[in-house]
Amino acid sequence: MIFLFEKFAIDTALRELRVDGDVRPIQPQALALVELLLANPERMVPKDEIIEKVWDGRFISDAALNSCVRLARQALDDDGKQQRVIKTVHGSGFRFVAPVKIGKADARPVEAQNSAEPATNSPAIDHRPSIAVLPFDLLGHDEMHSAIAEAIPAELIGTLSRLRWLKVIARGSSFRFGSKGADIGTIAAQLGAGYLLTGTVELGGARISLSVELSDASDASVIWADRFSGNLDDVFGLRANVAEAVANALELRLPLHEANSLRFTPSQDLNAWGHYHLGARHMYQYSREGNVLADRHFQQALALDPQFARARAARSYTEFQNYFQMFGDDLGKHKSQALEYAQQAVELDPLDPFCTLMLGRIKWLYGEVEDGLTWVNRSVDMNPSSAYGFYNRALFNTILCEGDAAAATVDTAIALSPLDPNMQSMLGTRAMAAFVSEDVQSATKFADQAVRAPNSHLYVFMIAAAIYSQSGQTEKAQACLKQIREKDVPFGKAEFLQHYNLRNDRKKAELEDVLNKLGL
Repeated sequence: MIFLFEKFAIDTALRELRVDGDVRPIQPQALALVELLLANPERMVPKDEIIEKVWDGRFISDAALNSCVRLARQALDDDGKQQRVIKTVHGSGFRFVAPVKIGKADARPVEAQNSAEPATNSPAIDHRPSIAVLPFDLLGHDEMHSAIAEAIPAELIGTLSRLRWLKVIARGSSFRFGSKGADIGTIAAQLGAGYLLTGTVELGGARISLSVELSDASDASVIWADRFSGNLDDVFGLRANVAEAVANALELRLPLHEANSLRFTPSQDLNAWGHYHLGARHMYQYSREGNVLADRHFQQALALDPQFARARAARSYTEFQNYFQMFGDDLGKHKSQALEYAQQAVELDPLDPFCTLMLGRIKWLYGEVEDGLTWVNRSVDMNPSSAYGFYNRALFNTILCEGDAAAATVDTAIALSPLDPNMQSMLGTRAMAAFVSEDVQSATKFADQAVRAPNSHLYVFMIAAAIYSQSGQTEKAQACLKQIREKDVPFGKAEFLQHYNLRNDRKKAELEDVLNKLGL
């Protein structure tokens, strides 16, 4: 259906906003909000209904809802003062107040339809990976619990919709198919999905077992699979564990799979998402060369799609590393650009957890730990399955000398992603949390693990050196300092303490003292 009003057209089939026939970019949830209001022209749509329809009933703050409304108004050349198109009913909801007509499905400019040349303002193609979650198969007949086979994948659809880099096929389409004996390629083609998530539910007495598979529809290969089991009387807890595991597996494995699939594709043939995934593949190498390659791909992604919020947030990440790991030459410029790119990313997409997380991290570099933690917490609230989000929360807890909270939070991150590319940083933070809590034995144990983890970096080695110095293991401490010196960058005690500026004066003095004992 096409809704026509003023100079605008909303095509619900193509999910496009057009202005005088030209496609105008609009944030996906802002478009969903406009479509919902357009479908209910005669009434005010309550906030609760908007959250239920646009966010699948997930908890969001009033600020997030208001931000979505603001983005919708901006796309329609409206604002909170005019309220020419979207009217606020204070404290209750919103109404679409502009006169609306229903247009024909082929309502497009004649020139664009007939021209032999591609239209200059043709619709932007969404190159994000797409996934369909099929209803699970029930093994064993139990009428009382048969709904579980649909309830769990239905919850997965809601959970995965939080991953804003991923397109999730709506339940109304994907639940037309069953996964038993399914031909993955045929179903995926009908749904327009690149990946399928299938599963089985097995009931036996008081026990329930779930098996889940993520498949690449192009060749039916299995990218990831896992099995979960528990008691039937705790099915809600099991359901939450499955949703958490699936979301985290997708967050980590799907981008790597996409990048591996694209690694031999000529650069000129890559789309924006292809460049983003290849950049992400290099981003976590913690090397100067990897950082340069990652940033190059992110720049190419933005050249193809300037509104690509995640690519801009990723540029913030690489500039953060240029400053933090001293990969770059002009550290002040890298620091300011990291902040600028993070702010731009949040402005482009305030509901993307990766964007808000990058803004929180850069606040730390500016010494604004409490403000940064607010953004990090917001990111975790948006995606409670993000190991990287929990790790960053633990890092901030450590700086604030909340050792027990930091330890518990980083343990959650490690449990969510036991093979995470940031494991060295997670273990280093876990060691520092134990130092803050005066648990010397645990601090030493995690320092040992951190320095042995792949891609250990300057700050991990300095944390370990401090902990070894505290426990009298001078030889180990000096070995860590040797690793730092071999990187040949001007990094020492002052640079470390600038960012690990512990908020407890006694622990701060103790940290400085153990580093002084090493001659730093």
